[in-house]
Amino acid sequence: MKRFKIAAGVAALAASLALAGAAPAGEPADGLVFDAMTAPSTVSYAGTVEVTNAGSSRSQGSVYRIEHRAPNLTQRVYVSPPNLRGDSVVSRGDDDFFIDVRRHRVVQTENDASNDQIARDDNYLLLRTNYRAVKQPDATLGGRQVRTVALVNKYTHRTTMLVRIDEETKLVLDKQQFASDGSLASETRFRTVRYTADLPDADFSIPTAFALVRGPKFGEASKNVSEVVRGAKFAARGPKFLPDGFSPVEGHVVAIKSVPTLHLLYSDGIRTVSLFENAGASGLDLESMHPQSTRVGGLEAQFAERGPTTLLTWTDGPLHCALVGELEISELQHIAASVGP
Repeated sequence: MKRFKIAAGVAALAASLALAGAAPAGEPADGLVFDAMTAPSTVSYAGTVEVTNAGSSRSQGSVYRIEHRAPNLTQRVYVSPPNLRGDSVVSRGDDDFFIDVRRHRVVQTENDASNDQIARDDNYLLLRTNYRAVKQPDATLGGRQVRTVALVNKYTHRTTMLVRIDEETKLVLDKQQFASDGSLASETRFRTVRYTADLPDADFSIPTAFALVRGPKFGEASKNVSEVVRGAKFAARGPKFLPDGFSPVEGHVVAIKSVPTLHLLYSDGIRTVSLFENAGASGLDLESMHPQSTRVGGLEAQFAERGPTTLLTWTDGPLHCALVGELEISELQHIAASVGP
């Protein structure tokens, strides 16, 4: 379960999923999901988080220190990998600030829908529609009693996500996401955590000596995805196929580097897939992600994988397209092939 947020950035563990339950192992835990989603709005904490993404050819990881002061102040300072060490992300309500210490700049992104209660309700209903929350045996983690919940896809009957939740605070201390073959795709885990509201304002401040770069302002999203496609100022197209359980969530047309770009977001309540389209220069460089060649219908395409996330790009005449989602390449190819005239 996650709160949908269009602006790119690093997802916070606590904000992405919080579940709790006291039901015996094997019994449903659905009824407690929505209440636990709001835990980060009331629980303040500090700790160290480790993220591991298991790709098909190699694994990648990162470690960051995190401070969160409820309801909506969060700071993450990266310890590793070396190219991110010292960089940080500060979230303050609707604003995210990526502090790039090497370039002495702060990149600000905004999302007016980030605290939308209606959107949160919709996310919860979508998850309940497509997943069963099943209680697993209790355990301990880092000396704390935790509840374990498996989120089982109703179509594949496989566990998509396993979360271990602090029994006292309802904070997720470990989150594992699995590929369709049952292998571990990613894990986000607290190495250490302490609960405290004694976090000074200075920890969530933005360096005034750095240049401020403003990213796209997405504003209020439209839930009428078909209307967004029709309203684009170029010959945009939406997909005719979506995997089982996926539904349109929202859409925007936003200028990225002065190029009008369509963004459509789809989800099944846990996994998401985004479609980006524009009729200008593609501007997408995958070289750092070690892309592989493939095809979309009769068109040449490239794809790259990072943990549970796959990125697929292709060009169809004047239209440059990209799909980014927590799906396998075969599923993205099927979606991409349906994005036609």
